[in-house]
Amino acid sequence: MTALQKLRTFFLLPLILLTLVATPRAADTDTAKFVSQKVYVMEQALAMGQGITTDGTYFYTSGAATGLHVTYLGKIEIATMTMVDKRLNPLPDVCAARGNNHIGGISWYNGKIYASVEGGDVCRACIAVYDPATLTATGEVYDLPNDIFDDGIPWLAVDPATGYLYASRWNHAKTVYVYDVNDGMRPVKELPLTGLGELDRIQGGEFCAETLYLGQDSKDAGTMKRLLALDTATGEVTVAAERNVGGTNIEAEGMTFLLKDGVPCLYVLDYNKAVAIFLREYTLGQ
Repeated sequence: MTALQKLRTFFLLPLILLTLVATPRAADTDTAKFVSQKVYVMEQALAMGQGITTDGTYFYTSGAATGLHVTYLGKIEIATMTMVDKRLNPLPDVCAARGNNHIGGISWYNGKIYASVEGGDVCRACIAVYDPATLTATGEVYDLPNDIFDDGIPWLAVDPATGYLYASRWNHAKTVYVYDVNDGMRPVKELPLTGLGELDRIQGGEFCAETLYLGQDSKDAGTMKRLLALDTATGEVTVAAERNVGGTNIEAEGMTFLLKDGVPCLYVLDYNKAVAIFLREYTLGQ
């Protein structure tokens, strides 16, 4: 460890300990067993306050502080849970020039990161593509209709089996919109949602096996946050699990899955609005 790293650890450790003491610990539920958590603070927290995805070796994260005109991408080595790279303001020039100012959900597919970009008036929602090795934009930008995504794109997920990208509105979502990333983001279909009515505050999405899971940040559920399962063939939405996040001041953000010894483990970004991001691991089921 270098002298600079030692100095940084000296200053960060008290803040991390204070955060752990001040934030109630997540707890098991009947459907989601809490396994572990890692806390990130300050600049690292800024780099991971929105979305998360993985290629199996790294977690990739996104963050934004719109009021500070800051966007971020981050890269965490799974073996050590250490952030090994981060990129400040990685928006493509075309996005920055027209006022896009927020990176939301992200999804890794076939060697690329697909990121939802929001903000501005000309085009309030688009998909920007990044190189995972460098966290820099590839130059691929796909504008989505303002009339559909008038409040931005809170989440997206690419199906690894088909290359289809799924996304919806943030609030009052009645439909999930599907695009083909291998065909210039061609619109494929509109999937009406059934089962739970309109969906609000969907903050993350990712595929696990053939199921698309959505993370919901319900404001009226106390310490409980729901994980929803979407049948992409029928549009039916069911409650797959509920997580006890340990406090009412926690906002559930992005989510992803990682296979560990053949078992799918859920990883969720829980945002403690005081100072920190918790990267929490769960296993699902009874």
